[in-house]
Parts: sequence; structure tokens; C-alpha cells
Amino acid sequence: MKSRWEQWRNELHLLQQAKIPRCYKLEAFGEIKAVEFHRFSDASQEGYGQCSYIRLINDEGQMHCALVMAKSRVAPLKAITIPRLELAAAVLRRQLNYQAVKEVFWTDSKVVLGYICNDAKKFHVYVANRVQQIRDETSPAHWKYVETENNPADYASRCMPVQAMIHSSKWWNGPDFLWQSLDTPQASVDDFIVADDDPEVKKVVSCLTEAQEPSSFLDRLKYFSDWHRATRATAVCLRLQKKFRGKEQSKQNVKTAKQTYVKSEYIPVTAVELKEAENEILKQLQAQAFPEEKRA
Repeated sequence: MKSRWEQWRNELHLLQQAKIPRCYKLEAFGEIKAVEFHRFSDASQEGYGQCSYIRLINDEGQMHCALVMAKSRVAPLKAITIPRLELAAAVLRRQLNYQAVKEVFWTDSKVVLGYICNDAKKFHVYVANRVQQIRDETSPAHWKYVETENNPADYASRCMPVQAMIHSSKWWNGPDFLWQSLDTPQASVDDFIVADDDPEVKKVVSCLTEAQEPSSFLDRLKYFSDWHRATRATAVCLRLQKKFRGKEQSKQNVKTAKQTYVKSEYIPVTAVELKEAENEILKQLQAQAFPEEKRA
């Protein structure tokens, strides 16, 4: 049994039978009133590809389509999901130097259409970068859905024998619907929604926090069960205040003081510090009980 590589090698000589017209326009086609580019993309586990067709419409409403260019890539050896390959295929295109030409982009992946038209959800880096590139160069309104059996890019992603390619009308001239009127409304990209459980959607975690009013000095004293413990804790706070908020201390000195205090052992408060703490507590109590007298 021949391998796929041997089959491909043995069919290479058949390529000389392929004949491609140089001119996209038929000789007796008449005056052209509209020119359109239709670009198809597709992906599989074997590879991904894109093909572009020019669609000419003459003054009598007749159409003619021809393959302009095609490109394909082999799928990476590292396993990658089909939606990512489909998105890579959608990006795989080359701009042609034509002015004022209508462009339509076709894909048979509803997931990709959902990515392109999404405005709310955030994606992981791989998808986000490619979606951004697509939206920078095209409008979501230009993207349409096509059934797989009508997508000629399916040949670019899955390959086909040379003999079949030479005689494939869909490959060289596009799908049958391009040869008909496209006035029938196509499914809009707004019809394709990205599911919340899509693996490419970033999970957003919201944390509910409740703001609380900062407690005052006197409120903190309610945690102590006796006067001595309250004054001792106040004395320690006043000691730290002198170290960290000294008027002549620079920021560097404050940092050094913090580090020294953390490393050093606790030193019991002195009688002088306890007296200062008592005075501070009384001062706070008087300010709370006699606010008018204090302001006067």
C-alpha cells in the first residue's frame, strides 16, 4: 500500500495538465459594473488554508467568478484546537491592490464568527491577538457564514488529489452560490454568540468588599479590659509615632527605624511614657465630651 507521500509524489507530473486562464474576465463578458472579492477560510487537524475569488458583475446582471489566489499551512505539531486553527486561517490572507472593491469573508466556523463579533468578553492572548488583527483590517459586518459543503477552502485545509483538483469547478470558479444573486439575507455575525463556558474566554473573578469607617482612637480603647492595659498600649503607639513621624526624620530614616524596631526586642514602657499615654487618653476624651469648649 502506497503512503500518502508516495501518492503525492507520483501525481506531481499531472500538474502540467492544469490550465489557468491569465485573464479573470471573459472576452465577451461585456462592461463590468461591480467587482467583489470573496475570501474563504477553513481548518482541520492536518492544516488550514484560505482562497480568494474575484466576482465580476456586468451591466446585464451576469456573474463570473475565478480563483485569484490561495494559501495553505500545515497544522503545528503541537496539538491545537480547531477553533484556533480556524482563526489562524481567517488571518491567513494577503491584501490585493484594488481600490473600491467590496470584500466578503466566509467561514464555516460559527465559533470564529462569535469571536469576531464579540464586544463584551475577553479572550486569552492567542485568540485576542488574532481577533484584534482581523478587526483592525476588516469589519465584523463583512464576515458571513457558509456551509462546509460550499466552502472551497476545505480543499486547502484537507488537500485533494491532483486529478481531482484539476477538474474541480468549485476550486477554480468558486461555489455555485457566487454565480447567483446574493440579495438573500445571510446570517449576520450578531447571530453567533460566544458561550460563557468557551475555553478561550477569560474567567473574570469579582470580589465584593464592604468599606468600613476607620475606627477612632477612643473606639479602639474599648478592646481593653482595664486601665493599665489601655495606657500601656497607648504608650507603645506614642513611642512608634515619635520614631516614624519625627519632624526631622527623612523617609530613609523612617525605613531604617522600622527595620530596627522590627529586629530589636520589645522594651517595656517607662513611667514617663505611661504618664504621656494617660494625658493623651484624657485629651481625646475631653475633645469628644467638650467639642464646643475646645473650639472656643
